[in-house]
Amino acid sequence: MVFLMRLSADELHALHLRHELVATLESAEERLDEGGQSSAGEKRAWKYSLPAVARDLLDAGLGGVDMLIEYRLPGVQGPADVLLAGVHPRTREPSYVVAELKQWKRVQAAPNSDGRFSVENLPGKPKKHPAEQTAAFCRKLLESHAELVGHEERLAGLTYLHNAAESDVADLLIYPRTRLSHIFTRDSRGALMRFLRERLAAAPESETAEHLEKPERLEKGELSVRLDGIDAAGQLSWHDGFRLVSDPAAAQRYVMDVVRAAYAAEHKRVLLLAGVSAAQGRHLATVTGDLLGRAGYTSRMWSGSRVPQSPLCDVLFCDEASLAGAVGQPLPFEGKEGTSAVVAELIRASRVPVVIMLPEGDASGGNAVGTDGLVRNTARALQVRLERIQLDEAFG
Repeated sequence: MVFLMRLSADELHALHLRHELVATLESAEERLDEGGQSSAGEKRAWKYSLPAVARDLLDAGLGGVDMLIEYRLPGVQGPADVLLAGVHPRTREPSYVVAELKQWKRVQAAPNSDGRFSVENLPGKPKKHPAEQTAAFCRKLLESHAELVGHEERLAGLTYLHNAAESDVADLLIYPRTRLSHIFTRDSRGALMRFLRERLAAAPESETAEHLEKPERLEKGELSVRLDGIDAAGQLSWHDGFRLVSDPAAAQRYVMDVVRAAYAAEHKRVLLLAGVSAAQGRHLATVTGDLLGRAGYTSRMWSGSRVPQSPLCDVLFCDEASLAGAVGQPLPFEGKEGTSAVVAELIRASRVPVVIMLPEGDASGGNAVGTDGLVRNTARALQVRLERIQLDEAFG
């Protein structure tokens, strides 16, 4: 058996309400007799994290989805906290979600340690991004299970920080991710439930037998052919697995997370959104603006028709072409070379300015340093942090 116990979300929630969940999982562990007992931290996850996911599944109308607790893979250190198994609500094909559950509350990027993070009340070395851990587990599943060969769309991964507010884990939210490494917090619980409803439905008994074979099909499947995109070392690259064009919803969620993280950050940030065409950029701005509006933020798209006046809104989108056309030969900001007074007003006009950059050569404007340089130089003059989000690398 490669997992500790298989329960539906309804069953797990019922055990939790009766205060029997931890004892039931301890009994299952004893029956397996694989040597070694779960740590105190793992048992805290049984008590607090698993019920949180089960509750979200119930609230999303997915109480019949299977939860495979502590799903293990040969050659992988440590189990996945839970593998959710069902069928896709539209295609009725098998669908799986690997979920890593963290009780972290406050996280910051570790100084002098690129890609590592310091977690409050968790001593020791800086930690990897949990979404990277989830993606690595998913890649191993893709390599080793025949059920997924040629059907990578059947698998997704997520990390759920169910105790964390977005403002306390902003450094995690801006980290690149793919369909194998989504991240959700306490504040984005609604987005998590939408994500689960998009990917999972409970399988009727007939479909469970046909597709999932009581998930043993994932246990016994052996890989007989290689997956596209696996390198010479047998690994899928961190950014491999799906495309911006074929899975725009994932890119939209990522942009939404980055914007919300910037809004919640202690200090103001300017975002440069790069690696998209003009049409993709406008579409991302429109969809993200709509989602932000539903979440209670005010957002606008600046057309370049007039200089924005501050304060204007929470999030202000503008595309490079409009900005380049408005700037032309720029009037410097406070006389500083390579800056723009228009860009300065744009940065001041919102909590989160988002500049959508175009592919090289597509933007108009004839200033010497280019639009990218004007934004960077002006942000520096205003002492505002600038972050570049390269979507074609994350989703290309």
